[in-house]
Amino acid sequence: MIDNRLEYQRMYEVERMLWWYQVLHEKVLNAIKAHFGIGKHNLKILDAACGTGGLLSFLTDAGYADLAGFDYSQHAIDFSRERNLNVGFGDLKNVNAFQPGETFDLISCNDALYFLTDEEIIQALAGFKRKLNKNGLIIINIHAFEAFSGTHDLAVGSFRRFKLEQFIHYAKASGLVIKHNTYWPFALSLPILAVRQWQNYQIRKQKINTEHLDSDVKFPGKLVNSILKGITKTEQFLIPRAPFGSSLFMTLVCKD
Repeated sequence: MIDNRLEYQRMYEVERMLWWYQVLHEKVLNAIKAHFGIGKHNLKILDAACGTGGLLSFLTDAGYADLAGFDYSQHAIDFSRERNLNVGFGDLKNVNAFQPGETFDLISCNDALYFLTDEEIIQALAGFKRKLNKNGLIIINIHAFEAFSGTHDLAVGSFRRFKLEQFIHYAKASGLVIKHNTYWPFALSLPILAVRQWQNYQIRKQKINTEHLDSDVKFPGKLVNSILKGITKTEQFLIPRAPFGSSLFMTLVCKD
């Protein structure tokens, strides 16, 4: 996906209104408030692998001003800067090279670590730890469960999905502890699973051209979007720690 400008353009156009991104960004904001307090806005925040800047833009609207982000793709950087965001080049394989010596209260990294090997993920998390201020927080969202793999994964270049047990190992190896975790969206997991399995069946039968695939980043219309957002937001209150879903959301803190 790094060189696919069209995918970044799709993300840029719908990121602030698509239900999935809206719920994710609100989950990040709720985690910030839970850890630092509702009224504390003077936090220094880094969004690692920030994409087109949707989260940074959301946090700006929420009252946070000291924000920075990096991405490996120049397309992502260009779209982020169209939002007037403080975003530059950075590599998850060398986190410390971004703004050397700078530290942050919060570091988020959403749907990006799947590009890395196990050892590189540990190195990236260790890099986040070195850039974290005392009482700082790391927020990670990542693709979960191989059963949910489908055309979206192929379109964005994702070659793996994860379970919580893997990140428990990664966190321990990098000197971090998972404070909170949940899979999501739980209530929509069965229909998502059915769609992805149907996609895989079509791929096996060569009814889908895998050379020309689009991701699932599409706006489904206001009504459907509102329903899907409502279902997913409701489940957060009813099931704060869900056992299953196509994504895994975590907050991490330093061991010491």
